[in-house]
Amino acid sequence: MSKKRKSGDTASLTDSNCVDDLITPQYRHIKELSTLKYEAEEKREQNLIQQSSQMQTVFSFMTAAIFMAVPICIEHRGALSLEFFLVSISIIVSFLIASLVLASLAQWRWKTETFPDVLQIKDNVINNPEWQKLTVEYNQIDQWVDIIGKVQGKKAKLNDRRVHLIMASMICFYCSIFSVVVCFMVGIAKII
Repeated sequence: MSKKRKSGDTASLTDSNCVDDLITPQYRHIKELSTLKYEAEEKREQNLIQQSSQMQTVFSFMTAAIFMAVPICIEHRGALSLEFFLVSISIIVSFLIASLVLASLAQWRWKTETFPDVLQIKDNVINNPEWQKLTVEYNQIDQWVDIIGKVQGKKAKLNDRRVHLIMASMICFYCSIFSVVVCFMVGIAKII
């Protein structure tokens, strides 16, 4: 049965147990959202590394296609000079190499924030001057959120860097394709 509160019983709201009962669910919710954010950042990192790996694969196919086509084009060049082919291929390959380098940098495993060692965590909890605070569940959750927040924040910055590198790699790749089209058009214009 529920107990009826008296009008003068508002002081019970400030009671330690009541405050714990109100605050702890909020911290559990914060912990749950923090866990979701951290897991999403982990998945984002893996997806970005996979995407940069795919850029490297595309680089390989494009390079193979260009170097297979070059001997045929040179053999049937007609009035086009070898210098034209040298300049054209140099421009295309320079964009491709830039794309490869940027995609490789995106896969780099930079130094990041990591979780503290178990012994360090134990030491921080046991030798904490305010150890009594850590006997309350919401303070424990708060400490957990602080630790995962540091790791997640650093991962987010590194992933943002990866995004910029992958975008630059894709731009260089598209520039190489554009260069192929332009060189082809110039070659056709010179022949005609």
